[in-house]
Amino acid sequence: MVWRTSLGTRSLEDIEAALYLEAVQSAVDYIELMNDELDMKTGDRIFDSANIHQKVVILHRCLSALLEPEVEAPELNSVLEAGAYFPFAYLQMRVEEEIAEEDEWSDEEEDLKYAYRRLLWKAFEGFVRPRWESAIEEYGAREEEADFSDHSTNLDLWEEIIDELADRIFWDRDWQVSSIAPQLLDGIEPEFSQITGLDEDYVTNRLPSVTKEEAAIALAEIRTWKLS
Repeated sequence: MVWRTSLGTRSLEDIEAALYLEAVQSAVDYIELMNDELDMKTGDRIFDSANIHQKVVILHRCLSALLEPEVEAPELNSVLEAGAYFPFAYLQMRVEEEIAEEDEWSDEEEDLKYAYRRLLWKAFEGFVRPRWESAIEEYGAREEEADFSDHSTNLDLWEEIIDELADRIFWDRDWQVSSIAPQLLDGIEPEFSQITGLDEDYVTNRLPSVTKEEAAIALAEIRTWKLS
């Protein structure tokens, strides 16, 4: 499949694909560990309320759509987009934890100490740093960017980086309307489209019906996924 991204209908490649795959694989381990008690949210109350099996199957579908170019792009809805965004929300949570807990790791545990920041580094250098450099010419340098490295503890900059990488896929954060204005989803009020500017077909209250066996297959495929 391919995805209708803000940069056109495409599948992820190279550095971008590698980052997304590793984030999804790490995220499903977290889902399995935490079961239904996750510490982070996408902002879509429907996806966020899904059980572990539903989340895994949705993430598998998103991974297929974003990494496999052979099949037609899926029709996007709020739950599917929230699922595709979930790995970015997961990365934000992990980087925040990593920075907060940095002093607890010894120098010999450096691979763990900076693991998620280093995971993001190649994508940062490939897609975000060039924008920073072009902005310097127009607006001048930001002091906080001067000594930025994969050891940086500047959480604001890391969150900015993750958001910019997500913005290469998403036009906006429309799926969050279910949390911002949940009353609009009660039967999808007639004036919904006029109020939100969203197509009624985009926002959904429905989650897929998933068996444990289907989720187990999806989980195994995510964990063993290799980039071509």
